[in-house]
Amino acid sequence: MYDVYKPKVLEINRLDPKKPAVALTFDDGPSIYTTHILNLLEQHEGRVTFFVEGNKIAGNEPKIARAFNMRNEIICHSWDHLDMTKLTGRAIKKQLIDTITEIARITQDVSLMFRPPYGYINKKVEKIAQKLGLAIILWSVDPRDWESKDAKSVYDHIMKNVKDGDIILCHDVHESTAMAMTRLIPVLIEQGFQLVTVSELLLHKYGKIEPGRVYEK
Repeated sequence: MYDVYKPKVLEINRLDPKKPAVALTFDDGPSIYTTHILNLLEQHEGRVTFFVEGNKIAGNEPKIARAFNMRNEIICHSWDHLDMTKLTGRAIKKQLIDTITEIARITQDVSLMFRPPYGYINKKVEKIAQKLGLAIILWSVDPRDWESKDAKSVYDHIMKNVKDGDIILCHDVHESTAMAMTRLIPVLIEQGFQLVTVSELLLHKYGKIEPGRVYEK
């Protein structure tokens, strides 16, 4: 089975304000490529945020437990990647609550954030997020790895555009993205970037994470 402990500093690790920090994020997993990314993070001592789909959790509990135990963040990305702006309020709540509950089954931790599929939001989604106490996390750098499926293109786009405070969108369901991370993660660290979770980045920048608020960086 899987083994989970509750890290003492899961909520936030203090960042070095003299060094730039970015949040690498991975959507749509877990998948067979998640392990490769975890191996890299373990080797280089970085942390990231995984926005997972609820329907992919069963059978992947060991990956999620390992990621959590390494102090990565495991966050809701809906149950099955539907456009929430086209759903009823009840359906939106079910997508969020069911996924958050399934994550908590493994981690015993409840994160008060989520990322909507495709980044699509409207006033209804924002209102429900606020009622549920959830912040909405988008991104500031998008290499469109789902489209190119090319490791070099993903690497080049991120390195060309990355700056302090960015939230970088990737997907750990593509082999090409996992291969891009082989080069990207050590290079970002070599260039002085701290690889942190979304919570760490936002709490460092804003002091708090507000329900219903949309964060892009």
